Amino acid sequence: MAVRPRHPVELRDLALDLTQLCFDLAGFLDPTPVSDGVSALIALGRGQWLDAAISGVAMVPYVGDLAKAGKLGKYAQSLENAITLAKNSPEAARLLAPVFARLDQALRLLPDAPSLQPIRSAVARFLQSHHAARAASLLPDIRRHFTFRRFQRGNYEYVEGVGRLGVPGKVQTFRSPSAQRNLSGGTGDHAGHLFGSRFGAPADGPNLGLQNANLNTRAPRAQQHWAGSGGSYLDLENAWERKLKSGIGIEARIADMYRLGETRPIGRKVQWTEIHPNGARQSFSLDFLNASSPQSRAATGQ
Repeated sequence: MAVRPRHPVELRDLALDLTQLCFDLAGFLDPTPVSDGVSALIALGRGQWLDAAISGVAMVPYVGDLAKAGKLGKYAQSLENAITLAKNSPEAARLLAPVFARLDQALRLLPDAPSLQPIRSAVARFLQSHHAARAASLLPDIRRHFTFRRFQRGNYEYVEGVGRLGVPGKVQTFRSPSAQRNLSGGTGDHAGHLFGSRFGAPADGPNLGLQNANLNTRAPRAQQHWAGSGGSYLDLENAWERKLKSGIGIEARIADMYRLGETRPIGRKVQWTEIHPNGARQSFSLDFLNASSPQSRAATGQ
């Protein structure tokens, strides 16, 4: 005989806990204050002033990721309580299943950080025990989170992009072969992205610039000197991908520099900040000279 929940208030509170967790996890991914704002309202409505204060800090994009991590232990316990309740009540299991499916979807969008492992494990156990279907996973489109501007300073013009890099494999990616051909066709250069497509950035427009082909991809051994002593731009993007997948957040500001009246940038300045799981922040900067290449000189007859 099915055992109905004897404590509807407990079930309600658990459902609210897990719903709030869904919004907090979405806030890790979404660099807008929307998800964290909803979570804060839920906390305030329940009289949880400390949790509301933590979510309020998180409404400043990225700054609150560490603060929110302080709630993960509490949420892990809420998940265990929900699993116990669901074991004793098929009705509770039915009501909680959609929430666990949504949690599973949110968790699959995030880096495989050790701090999330207890939550991942609890969600997987619930879904397996109750044969609950996993929610369809649609990778998020984060293109709108990258902003671009064009400005002039002295005798130079700049195209600058700012954004937080998405974790490769966790975000939608975009490419526009036509936009790349239209920009680079016949130049011997590549239509290189300021922010690589693997990070969820736009495929065209100001995110594209003419780039020395040997900086944009791994150069053949005979041309490796064109990559410079710091390695190619691809090397930097590969290093970013490894760090993102380890749970390190990366915010970057990338600017291509042009002489007035020219369509080929002469260099690229890359500045980025790495946000570690323990809250530490490290800032870095690299300059790339966009010199002409054997390919570009052959194409232009120079």
